Amino acid sequence: MRHALDLAILILFATAYSAAAIAWSVAAVYLFRTMANRHPDVRLWSAALGYVPLNIVFRPDLLTDRGKLYRRRFGKAALCFTVAVGTGFALSGLLRALP
Repeated sequence: MRHALDLAILILFATAYSAAAIAWSVAAVYLFRTMANRHPDVRLWSAALGYVPLNIVFRPDLLTDRGKLYRRRFGKAALCFTVAVGTGFALSGLLRALP
């Protein structure tokens, strides 16, 4: 019985971390698409963004409508990544707690 439970947890663990890897890749794509779809007069390396181009995600007023769409998709992918990694850690803790 213990062997079947270990195998089920291992499969769930692998699924969670595979989902995390995919979500990380999707988030990276949408982050770069968000950065590319800013208003034409906004420079990435500027004081408005604190000289960090990734901060464009926190300034939706500097984005076009398409950029705002990609920003929402980036947020969803980042949330999926966080949930998948949290699930993996929870399963790891569960496995350690079992006798």
